[in-house]
Amino acid sequence: MIIDWIWVLIPLAGIMVAIVAIYTEHLQKLAMIEKGLNPDELKRTSRPEDMLRGGIIVAGIGLAFLITQLAGRMTNWLYLPGFILLFIGLALVLLYYLPEKKKEEKT
Repeated sequence: MIIDWIWVLIPLAGIMVAIVAIYTEHLQKLAMIEKGLNPDELKRTSRPEDMLRGGIIVAGIGLAFLITQLAGRMTNWLYLPGFILLFIGLALVLLYYLPEKKKEEKT
């Protein structure tokens, strides 16, 4: 019944959210152009702290999957996304600290 269709509905919901996000960004850019603003000038540049914050969040989500799997003894399918997210998060945190090491070596 609905359980059988949930695996079809979840990706469709994700696609719909992406379409709405792209459309609203387009409308925002059109409104900025009408007011005489250049949308490209207002783009926010990424900071290194954003990579650290994102890495910690993604690693935390991966840990949450793994802890849920270990504590709840659920099906084994939680191991894969848990480890994937954990290692992506750790890689982002590592990428935050690698440029700092290079700067210290140059000086």
